[in-house]
Amino acid sequence: MMFRKISSGIILSLALAFATHASDKLAVAEPINKSGLPKEQIEALWSMLESGVDGGFEVISRATLKTIMAEAGFANSNLANLNSSQKARLGEIKTVKYLLVSTISRLGTGLRFDLAVIDASTGTIDPKRKTSETVHDLNELADKLNDILSQINLGREIVKSGRSAILTPVIKVKNAPGYLADNFNAGLENAVLEAGLKLYNLKSIKEIFEKNKIGGLDEAEPAMYAKIGKLLRADYLIQVAITRFDLVVNKRYIRAVKREVTSKVGNIEGNISVISAKTGDKVSTSQFRLKVDFDDIDKDTDNWSAQDYGGYLIENAVPMAAGAVVKALKH
Repeated sequence: MMFRKISSGIILSLALAFATHASDKLAVAEPINKSGLPKEQIEALWSMLESGVDGGFEVISRATLKTIMAEAGFANSNLANLNSSQKARLGEIKTVKYLLVSTISRLGTGLRFDLAVIDASTGTIDPKRKTSETVHDLNELADKLNDILSQINLGREIVKSGRSAILTPVIKVKNAPGYLADNFNAGLENAVLEAGLKLYNLKSIKEIFEKNKIGGLDEAEPAMYAKIGKLLRADYLIQVAITRFDLVVNKRYIRAVKREVTSKVGNIEGNISVISAKTGDKVSTSQFRLKVDFDDIDKDTDNWSAQDYGGYLIENAVPMAAGAVVKALKH
């Protein structure tokens, strides 16, 4: 008998604990439209918010929310700016714990998106769960929505892809030729893929950066790299910095044959970093350095252009950089 009483007590305690830690219910209110956008676009935004919310909350249906708000006598536009009596009336609603309220309005030629979580029991906005974002249009807002929700701990956990992304090289060389960055990255991409690692296509990355207005990354902070990691759904980011790229022409007069002899020496130097896409911190950094005396190579360079010499330097420096990447990612 005593065992049964103890067992019953344990079962009751577990049930209460489960009930206490069950997911809080959250309702996503219809976005307040101060932008003049068509109703169908606001409906689409509402759907994106409903499907995008996570954070361990149970999201109630749109129909249930409308019924609750109608019974409480609330207009949707009231939610963004409740007075004291409205807050008290909202507190009488027991079906949901939180309300996610959003407002979209015009800001110049773009849109401003404000987002806040209201505690339904008090009618007050949680100061730690409100944010705003300025975007060009709804397409950009859709791309950024998970990041925006993540700022208030409502975003979905990003599922990584098992792929890494090569970023545009940081060129720290004055008057560097235009082909340097593209040729180095193309060579690096091929070498890393041949080593069996998975990468995002360079063209796709460029298009995503242009769409999201991400420019040069020579002074980027870890937070920016982490943002890029989320945007690309990458595990690691790979970035090259080239600090030297030149062709030195040496001329000397040989008296014995009474003629001037020209020799060319090429130099390329830099470093390559592997960055955690989750934290934005560097996992590894390696240097590469290559010096080539073109008199010593087994090629006829008589008719070579400056780009031919540069291409040779890139072609022979890429394996050094790729080797460092493969070593970092396979260990």
